[in-house]
Amino acid sequence: MSTISAEDRLMTYINVFHCTPDKQQDLSAAIRRETEDIVRHMPGFVSANVHCSVDGTRVTNYAQWSTLAAFQEHIRSEAGRALITELHKYADNVDVHVYEVDWIMSGEGK
Repeated sequence: MSTISAEDRLMTYINVFHCTPDKQQDLSAAIRRETEDIVRHMPGFVSANVHCSVDGTRVTNYAQWSTLAAFQEHIRSEAGRALITELHKYADNVDVHVYEVDWIMSGEGK
């Protein structure tokens, strides 16, 4: 489970995949499958969440890694390159960035 905390100093990988509505569920399933089978076993991996846009045109992967180096090692690995190739079968465009938590505000309601 993901925990968002500025004190943890985790690297947050936010990857927005642009797709057509007919490919959204296949893309989401591919991200889940690759994460469950491969990524979760990589050193430094902490958590992942997949979000599907209500209009069907995007899938966002919010993942946490212990360090930037751990994330970069994964992306450069053979498994990481294979994952990218697999996900591009469903995505038209991909926007990838790594973030650090800067500020958090919680509301009173859920």
